[in-house]
Amino acid sequence: MEFGIEDFRRLESKVDKLADAVQRLVLIEERQSTMGERIVIVEERVRNNEDAIHRVSAKLEKWVNRWIGVCGVIAILYSAFEVIQKVLK
Repeated sequence: MEFGIEDFRRLESKVDKLADAVQRLVLIEERQSTMGERIVIVEERVRNNEDAIHRVSAKLEKWVNRWIGVCGVIAILYSAFEVIQKVLK
């Protein structure tokens, strides 16, 4: 079986196309690897932000409850003051 120049040219063309396809595949793999690393970083930042939001939410809830308590105490003291003031008159 003999190969002619045309056969070698066709073979070379196929090898060139295969090399281009492999190059594109390597480029896509590098991009996916880079994107994977970036996704891990973003997930970590999201987790940190969720933790910070949870801490701030817990502190805010405490302060709101304290404020409600203070308002309740003020209302009771004011009512007591009004009753005492009416009794003394």
